[in-house]
Amino acid sequence: MKTRKAFYIFLFLLVFSLLNSFSGAYPIYILDEAKNAEAAREMYENASYIVPYFNGELRSDKPVLHYYFMSLGYKLFGVNAYGARFFSAFFGALCLLFSFYTVRKVANERTAFWTLGLLLSSLFFVQEFHLAVPDPYLIFFVTASLWSIFLFDQTHQSKWLFAAYTLTGLGILSKGPIALVIPVGAMGIYLLWSKRFSWNTIKSFRPLAGIFWSVLIAFPWFYFVHKETAGAFTEGFFLDHNISRFSAEKEGHGGLFIITWLFALLGLFPGGLVLFKTFGFAKNESSKNDLLRFSVSCALIVIGIFSFSSTKLPNYTLPAVPFMAVIAALYLNTKEAFNSPKKWTAVFGFLLLITIALPIVGYLALAQEESLSELKSLAYYLGILPVVSLVALVLHLKKNTFKALQMTAMGWVFMYLILFGHIYPQLTAFSPVEKAKSILHNKENIIVFSRMDAAFPVNYQRVYPVVKEYNELEQWILNHPDGLILTNTRDREQLKFLEEHYLKIFEQKALFENHRTRIFELK
Repeated sequence: MKTRKAFYIFLFLLVFSLLNSFSGAYPIYILDEAKNAEAAREMYENASYIVPYFNGELRSDKPVLHYYFMSLGYKLFGVNAYGARFFSAFFGALCLLFSFYTVRKVANERTAFWTLGLLLSSLFFVQEFHLAVPDPYLIFFVTASLWSIFLFDQTHQSKWLFAAYTLTGLGILSKGPIALVIPVGAMGIYLLWSKRFSWNTIKSFRPLAGIFWSVLIAFPWFYFVHKETAGAFTEGFFLDHNISRFSAEKEGHGGLFIITWLFALLGLFPGGLVLFKTFGFAKNESSKNDLLRFSVSCALIVIGIFSFSSTKLPNYTLPAVPFMAVIAALYLNTKEAFNSPKKWTAVFGFLLLITIALPIVGYLALAQEESLSELKSLAYYLGILPVVSLVALVLHLKKNTFKALQMTAMGWVFMYLILFGHIYPQLTAFSPVEKAKSILHNKENIIVFSRMDAAFPVNYQRVYPVVKEYNELEQWILNHPDGLILTNTRDREQLKFLEEHYLKIFEQKALFENHRTRIFELK
């Protein structure tokens, strides 16, 4: 027992070290991270843990649980990027460990290690646990609740059922009702497929008591935030950020039905390429393999739900990735997986073509980005991937496909360590937030006109007054003649007004976005 416990502790620390690697090496900059990390900062600084605010205004985008953990991160490590991101990596490691544990218990250790290797070598999936956003928490709670339900189905131990409903309740506090919809939908597909969809079977899962317990966990906070905001949070979260996102395209994030399936494959890339070889295996084995059938059910419900959503984002399908990895791992653990060398040649050949394109695309993207053109040589680091892919192809052609897969996985792990530890820090050094430090550092009187880059409040650890009318701006400057005006407005009329009345002392384009931060002062 002690040996097993030590093994899992060691495995957790190993996985956590990869998911947490260089989390504090670069500042919080992208929009979602900035807004979530700042809302947590304001909650922490004000010791007010019911209503979330961003720059002093109600933020109704997400529930509260990730703000609590980010606040704890700030308490432990200071108000910085590492504190904001620490628990994203922590829950990511728990997610991978729980998946490993379940697969090892139900199938075997070799399949569990295949699952872990596929997940750890998936760059996009690992990157999500480097972000101060609610998705890492949702991924963990949904994945863990699903595995708990499955373990109850396999063992009939009540502790797993209690765990499932508790984790679902915490999932609702992480990102909302989707944390309940996914497990219910997945179990529905699984039981129908298993020809066990009957009232007696459903009753054994105690759904009414369980769902009541899940809702009870989340209800108190939703009640208090509804009361304190006079219903404004409830309306904004449920109507705008749930129903509206599903029924109408938000912020230009739409697309065809098929794009959601491509996002899911991106989440497990490059390991997702293995899935193209599993169709025959899944068809033949699903009737007698509960783990395979359950994993397919979980992946299908997540991808299916967001395929019908009008708003489509790559991170939406990430809760499907652990189950996609299990499907691929179950196949890789069979003898037939390596009996068709020609099919593997196509996989390694395709991967080589993709990785050859990456440094070229990266170079062109950086060269065309005004603020980053001098860093275009960073794209050369992506050249590691085609070299790894070429070596893997050679190993495969020499009839050592297993080592070729190992080489591919280790190459992608090495690549994202370089990405997080070297490339991101250099790129973000050219963000407006970093470039403006010499001007804004220790400057008290700053006002935002119209709008600003969302990363300024969390990086400068302050709330900025915002005005939208010319007369308000003029009055403020009259009262603060030494003050600075911060804006990233794209409105031509507003820019003309600012340039005619004030002196522009700073301008920097946002990274890969179509807006510029400008700073003005009195002429």
